[in-house]
Amino acid sequence: MVAKRLFVIIGCDVDPDRESFVGKIPANTLMWRGMLEGIPRGKARLSGLVDSEGKPPIFSWCFRVDHQVATLCGSYDFVLTNHRSFLLELRNAGDEISWHPHFWRYDEAIGRWYQEYWDVEFQVEMLKTAHASFQKVLPGLPRTVRTGWAFHNNRTFATMEQLGIEVDHVCIPGLKVLPKDTAVRSSNFYDWSLSPDRPFYPARTDYRRQARPGEESFKVIVVPTLVSRSFFWGMGSAIQLTRKMKDPSQLLHPFQRPTHVINVTGKVNWYAPVLKRAKKLLAAQDTLFFNTYLHADELIENQHPFYSLENMETNLRAVLELGRRAGAQVRFIRACDVKQLL
Repeated sequence: MVAKRLFVIIGCDVDPDRESFVGKIPANTLMWRGMLEGIPRGKARLSGLVDSEGKPPIFSWCFRVDHQVATLCGSYDFVLTNHRSFLLELRNAGDEISWHPHFWRYDEAIGRWYQEYWDVEFQVEMLKTAHASFQKVLPGLPRTVRTGWAFHNNRTFATMEQLGIEVDHVCIPGLKVLPKDTAVRSSNFYDWSLSPDRPFYPARTDYRRQARPGEESFKVIVVPTLVSRSFFWGMGSAIQLTRKMKDPSQLLHPFQRPTHVINVTGKVNWYAPVLKRAKKLLAAQDTLFFNTYLHADELIENQHPFYSLENMETNLRAVLELGRRAGAQVRFIRACDVKQLL
């Protein structure tokens, strides 16, 4: 009998701190308490949790190297250069240094940062410049990526392949939020509506879906975030997106493909549907890649009512217990380990 395997990937978007978590932040200023205080706090708090090999959680820390950081901090590699020793300590401890590039762009006319969804040439050139800066400070890295707001198109995905990225672990299978026109100055746009729930090599003509037999594929593996397929929770997510994006069409998605996604730092009862989905998948297959994520400022004491390190500890204990009950070998892995395991 083949032993079941449960691989747990914990990706963390190491963004600057958010006002909703830490309080008032001066305009056009990036603060990094989540990174500098939250990461050590999180690793210390979770060190007592161990997988089937007796090893504590390891993480894929996804650092910001992009146009916004260059504009506000003076260089693309600001975080890498100013905190290089900190990053190397994480890597020496077994963690992964991954990449989290946002496509933020500043609109001078209205004085606002927004997600550049339309200008593909900007997106591609920004990724190339940012990646070169990453390589200058940490040669050979990054090998994996979580793009900001989970955004991609075929050109950005092809660029990742050209840059040598091996694994993309940002996919949210079943969800999409798209802008209505080029005048939109907002964020949170992405489209993974066609993506499967398992790791896949995407079709070169459509990054969202697995390549069909005989069809050319990208060489970058997509590892989807584990989501719930509960209609009830999917409708809750749709209502939340409707309010946030002022887009009533979001209410149709649960009828087509219900999707509920939540950070591993989220309230325990909100995370329970994801665990239920994992239990169902593990019962039906021998191997499950449990890909989950968080943000760095959720690891510090914060004023947000839904996300905390304490929740994360409880949710990860539940993941370990789920694997034990299923008779599975549970291993904490980095996103970069997926290619070899597949």
